[in-house]
Amino acid sequence: MVCQPGRVTTRIATANVLYKLPRYDARHALDLVLAEEPDLVGLQEWYVVRLPLLRPTGSVRVAPGPVTVPGGSRFQWVTGLGGGNVVGARADRYDLLASRQPWLSLPGPTDRTDRLLNLEPPREATVGVFADREAGDTVALISYHLVSGAVRGASYRSDRPRLVRRHRHEVARLDDLVGELQADGHRVYAVGDSNHHLQRLTGLTSAWEDREPAPTCGRQTLDDVHGPGDATGLRLVTTPSDHLAVVVDRP
Repeated sequence: MVCQPGRVTTRIATANVLYKLPRYDARHALDLVLAEEPDLVGLQEWYVVRLPLLRPTGSVRVAPGPVTVPGGSRFQWVTGLGGGNVVGARADRYDLLASRQPWLSLPGPTDRTDRLLNLEPPREATVGVFADREAGDTVALISYHLVSGAVRGASYRSDRPRLVRRHRHEVARLDDLVGELQADGHRVYAVGDSNHHLQRLTGLTSAWEDREPAPTCGRQTLDDVHGPGDATGLRLVTTPSDHLAVVVDRP
């Protein structure tokens, strides 16, 4: 999609698709997001058991290894064996160059009482690096899902110091990852569920910048598409999930 001569617009979507959804609802959520005709897509809570639901729309690379599961021709997807984060790119515009699944945090003690052995599970991001044939550069797309339970309203919880430290650590690790990819010369987008109202990332601009925030889950604005410069358009998409999908146009 070209908004003016010599300037290419990229449409990016992010969607947290609740892991408890039945297969039909999960696939319907995906269809609703793809109906927005995004160039790049990030999914959260899309664990490897849902890999077959991606295949009708594209091939699936399982990061960090070289294994690719053949599928439809519309998208190139990158998933991992854990983490639940997926990135995808239109196959007619992008070529997949590299993929990986960096750790944002390791297993550790938690303040929550509902975790097995009182341990918080690890968090991983999924990264795909693509050659953009229309823009003539390379793009790195990060999908992330940060630890939950550290925030009440728009502020960190004083009664959950372990979760607060973990969330801050994950944000710092995500900031470092953005910086590393930018230093490698890529145009970087980071999309996902921060589990913190209007979380900002260093080196990128929130899609909500200079916009009235709208709730994407409950009463909070948790889902975002961070990228270089200001977003030129933003809309929310209702799906069967408990989160609204966010679709953003960026130069």
